[in-house]
Amino acid sequence: MTTSLFSLPNEVILSALAAQFPCRGQQIISLYTLVTTRGALSRNIVLHGLTATGKSAITKAILEKISTPALQDDIANPHPIEPTDQLRYAMIKSAECITGRHLLEQTIGAVAKAIGWEGNVGRCENVATLVVVVGKMMECWTESGDESVSRRLVLVFDAIDRQRDVPTTMLPALARMAETIPNLSSVYIVTAPRPNFLHRPGVPHIQFPSYTKAELLQIVSSLEPTPRLLTGSEDTKNVWTRFCPAVYDSLSKHSGRDILSFRHVCMSLWPRFIQPILDGTHYPTPFSRLLVANRSLFQNDGVLTPSIISPKTFNVKPQTQFKLPALASQLPFHTRLLLLASYLASFNPARTDITHFMKSALAKRRKKGGGTALTKSNAGTSKNRKISRKLLGPQAFVLERMLAIFMCLRDDAGGRKGNLKARRAALEDVNGSADVHTAIATLASLRLLVRMGVSNSADALDGGSRYKVAVGWEVVRVIGRSVGIEMEDYLAD
Repeated sequence: MTTSLFSLPNEVILSALAAQFPCRGQQIISLYTLVTTRGALSRNIVLHGLTATGKSAITKAILEKISTPALQDDIANPHPIEPTDQLRYAMIKSAECITGRHLLEQTIGAVAKAIGWEGNVGRCENVATLVVVVGKMMECWTESGDESVSRRLVLVFDAIDRQRDVPTTMLPALARMAETIPNLSSVYIVTAPRPNFLHRPGVPHIQFPSYTKAELLQIVSSLEPTPRLLTGSEDTKNVWTRFCPAVYDSLSKHSGRDILSFRHVCMSLWPRFIQPILDGTHYPTPFSRLLVANRSLFQNDGVLTPSIISPKTFNVKPQTQFKLPALASQLPFHTRLLLLASYLASFNPARTDITHFMKSALAKRRKKGGGTALTKSNAGTSKNRKISRKLLGPQAFVLERMLAIFMCLRDDAGGRKGNLKARRAALEDVNGSADVHTAIATLASLRLLVRMGVSNSADALDGGSRYKVAVGWEVVRVIGRSVGIEMEDYLAD
């Protein structure tokens, strides 16, 4: 019974490789067919594609699956091709070679290690010497075994197009060597091959295209992130599969499309993204709330910058948060209320004062325990205005109007639940007291309030004087919470 020279690819090996390298099934089948001894064997093969497309990893994995071990022991071979076939491979990386001569010597050393050569390996000055030495090794290797055994060696030159200090005739000479020496095949891994750069016709080329968005998400989503959520692996998988598209659309889509950079960004942001879940402030679902809580991570591209410093040492909190507690604790109670009243007088139109600060609105707010009062009257205004009131610049206000708002805030702060006993000593009647005007002068000296107009035109504490607040929304919100007031309840829509 004769043995066929050709056979179908091993489906077990192909399925294992396809599971290990998703979205590369066509390239795996093509390369497997061209390098196996029972397939469409080729002397020279070119693999080309951009960085991080799986060329080197897939080539090494295929050759490891179909190659025989260094020792001639069929029992130790986990993936035998045929009982009469032996295939060895040697991989030479150009990134580890300094010059062209270094590449030639590395090639001889890799061939000697692959076939188990025990003789002396001399120096290699040029490609002609390389052909002689490799031919001698291959001849001794093929003649040492049984004549019925088919032996073949595959040389893989990784990133050969980036090799430094090589003559232009190096690649054509290596391609000629594969055709001169029997039982030898060469695989060239390059980025963008020039037309006919081997000077040999009929050389098969296998392209490794860049991964698309769907392929990137499929591969990265199948990985297991660390750390895991305490709620279980199911919640970890659900959050991870929705986290990866968010990272791609916000960062990786515009900065780096290869799979290595995308995986690095996802793995770097994942611990900080799930920190609110680990702290117990948020839940895995709904994902939209978790995304809003971590929106600062997707607005900062610092994670894309290579650094030797651990990302844990960076503090992503705004710098103003270090100053807000000191400002809220150092200012007296009434001074804080005056600053809040100044902010409302600057950002609220004067026509809305009756709506927000009259007695009926105050009573409804106390009864409900907070919340915006009488928002129906401003429905038409909020529809016409497309810019939030907090984003507009501060407007000048009259001192008398600010004092009227201050009286309302003082009564509301004292009437809130839980604040009455704590603030009883500070809520005495201050009508006509000079302490209020002193606090206003203090705020003006601290540049928290800015007086408008000529400085010496009138008394600074005159009721008709005009001021403008000089603090932002984040500062005012923290100060308001320190006195028990939610500023959202008073700010016009």
